[in-house]
Amino acid sequence: MLTEKLGLQPEVFAGLLELIEELPGEVVGTPPNAEARSGDVADDRIVASALAAGAGILVSGDRRHLLPSREVDGMRIVRPQELLAELAG
Repeated sequence: MLTEKLGLQPEVFAGLLELIEELPGEVVGTPPNAEARSGDVADDRIVASALAAGAGILVSGDRRHLLPSREVDGMRIVRPQELLAELAG
């Protein structure tokens, strides 16, 4: 489904997944009191978790709640296509 949404060939998507899996990172739980930021409780939890993990970029396709913010506490919120374009240089 994501290959259709992102307009990627399956083999390109598989390569991206491999790249993501190689990135250093840690699993961080959702903070108990996620601050209301997006107008959607579930999205607020995602933002809170990303901030707690120290993420610099949150990639989302949520045009209604997350993308309009563009940035929260120094963390950029971008569409997948924007990130791919940046990575491609």
